[in-house]
Amino acid sequence: MKTIAYLFLPVLMFVLPMSISAQDEIFASEEWEELTNKEFLIEFFDGSFSNMGVRVQETGEEITIQHHGDRLDIVEGVNPDETDYVIDISTQDIRNMVSYATDGKITDTEAYPILSYMFTSITSLTLQNESMLENVPGFVKRKDNNIHVTLHSPDHTASVSHSILYLNKEWIVVSGLRGTPKRIYNMEVSDAMEYQRRVQEAITTDTRAGWKAFNKWYKIIRN
Repeated sequence: MKTIAYLFLPVLMFVLPMSISAQDEIFASEEWEELTNKEFLIEFFDGSFSNMGVRVQETGEEITIQHHGDRLDIVEGVNPDETDYVIDISTQDIRNMVSYATDGKITDTEAYPILSYMFTSITSLTLQNESMLENVPGFVKRKDNNIHVTLHSPDHTASVSHSILYLNKEWIVVSGLRGTPKRIYNMEVSDAMEYQRRVQEAITTDTRAGWKAFNKWYKIIRN
């Protein structure tokens, strides 16, 4: 499977500038191992990915998280051709994920910084996927060739935005709000997660029925 991505997977926190020291020598494969059997995490990630590659900046560690529906597995190494997407994280992100999981849930407030960090890059990678490009309805390409999308924090005190442009038969995603929009989307965390699951399912199954269902759903939220 080609490397793709979607709005917002809840594994990343803000990437903080850090110096490499002895305390940074922690490994996701060890720190996250005890989280793989947590039912609330299995459910939280359900539908978001099947195989997610993770690369840790400070240590160079590479692992793949596999979602089997009823459990999560962590395996060493990353093969971009066999993952849904590959993300780069810091050792602080590893700690944050462990911290957020201690109370048995991930709230929208905790999920927002994850989504906002990956918001633009994941959208861009998703729209570069060949099956996605082929199956986006023609009316969207013609009428919505400049889309402004803003993701809001739960308390609406913070937000992140990007513009989606359709030029020369390809989608281009740029940070910030550029030009005059043909359509505007203001998204909450739940909206972003719902979109991720819908688009991931359509891309993974890649069937006529699957894309028909996705386009029907998209038309409803578009209107």
